[in-house]
Amino acid sequence: MRNKLTTRFLVSAFTAATLLLSSAGTVEAAGGEVVDFSITTDQIREYNATVDSSNRQDLAGKTVIISTNDVHGAITDFAYVAGLKNKMEERGASVILVDSGDFSTDKPEIQNYDSKSDDAKESTDKSKGIAAVKIMNAVGYDYACLGNHEFERRKDALDNIINAADFTFVDANINGLTGDKVQAYAITDSSKTPVKIGFFGLLTPESGNWYDRCGYSVDSSDLHNCASETANAVAGDGAEVIIALTHLGVENDILKNQKGFTFDRDKDGHKIYDKVYANGTRSVDLFAFTGEDDGVHKIDLMLDGHSHTTMSGIDQEKYPGCNIQSSGIQLQNIGVVVIDNGTKEITDRYLISEEYYSQIGKDPQIEAYINDVIESVQKGKTIPDYNADDYAESAATTDDATVDAVDDTTDATVDETTDTTVDDTADTTVDDTTETTVDDTTDTTVDDTTDTTVDETTDNPGHGGDHHHHHNHHRYGHRAA
Repeated sequence: MRNKLTTRFLVSAFTAATLLLSSAGTVEAAGGEVVDFSITTDQIREYNATVDSSNRQDLAGKTVIISTNDVHGAITDFAYVAGLKNKMEERGASVILVDSGDFSTDKPEIQNYDSKSDDAKESTDKSKGIAAVKIMNAVGYDYACLGNHEFERRKDALDNIINAADFTFVDANINGLTGDKVQAYAITDSSKTPVKIGFFGLLTPESGNWYDRCGYSVDSSDLHNCASETANAVAGDGAEVIIALTHLGVENDILKNQKGFTFDRDKDGHKIYDKVYANGTRSVDLFAFTGEDDGVHKIDLMLDGHSHTTMSGIDQEKYPGCNIQSSGIQLQNIGVVVIDNGTKEITDRYLISEEYYSQIGKDPQIEAYINDVIESVQKGKTIPDYNADDYAESAATTDDATVDAVDDTTDATVDETTDTTVDDTADTTVDDTTETTVDDTTDTTVDDTTDTTVDETTDNPGHGGDHHHHHNHHRYGHRAA
């Protein structure tokens, strides 16, 4: 296990170096996704760097939103999410947990990253997503949007995921699922936080035939109009802060494979990705929309997913108002947003990298429950609901943060002896390898003729198989989102 952790740390360091060195140009995310946007990763922090040690209640009067996206089978790390929630509450904060989609499928093979699906024995896929949902219930998630991978299996599997959740799904551009569990938007009440925070969700129109059963539109203008109208509605209902949980992404391939989309081109005829497009369907493109009474610009922050991009924002001078944060894939990072309860404003936001999770520590009760969930799935048993009383002994006998910190000092010795080598080699090779993959001059058309129907007779119409989707390509190209 320690070798696995060490390998993951080194791969993570390599990926971080890729992102940081390439932030002014091409960025290749953990899944091999390519982004030309001038994204920023300047708000990746150690957990300890966020703590005011002189004030044990340094987050009193604050609301903290903890965010995840594209978990893709990394369910063992939910123990750290629970640990972070505990620590934020100990510091005096009101805490809200949210997710931006793709929580119900594994990703056993990930380019440039040591996948965490094996840690949980691919229990997410084996349970058809229920394992992840049960754990999210235990951790205490409040809101989530659906991602494209939630639609991979038959409709009854999607219904089971939705019905198993104790949290609310917010998806404004999915019509056919609207009900008590799936709403266009939701606003927090005073029992959770004194700030009225409005959450609404948007799902990518990519490969729209996955969503035909939900009355879903794949038209980009419908996406823009929905975002604007919903933001206006949320504001009209009294939301003081508006957060969009979006599963849209910023990857180049989203535009390359968007039916009917026309690129602007530079003087050499190369397609321009590093701009916002009024008819684009990436999260950044929403800010190019300038319709009458444009509600998009009322959005205070987008917590994005889908393209597996680690980003705390994009070039603010070039695209003012594009406030977007995303945590990569498989809990490479955990997102944090701090809101002042008095001023009703976002005062801070950042990502905590997995290499600093030992500073957080696992919630021992949730860790014990996760182990039981995995065991139940592997033995073909019904997954039990979480009952904290059943795991009281774990809390009383395990000081996980201390154990984790001790383990980390050992790992840190190994990491410190190798980390500089990794960074040095990354400095000389990363940009060159990613820069050569950016320019795409041949992808002038996209074959959408196959995107016509959903095979309800199979368990995985999006990937042509139940538990082996990681060996196949998406119908829209090489993407692994």
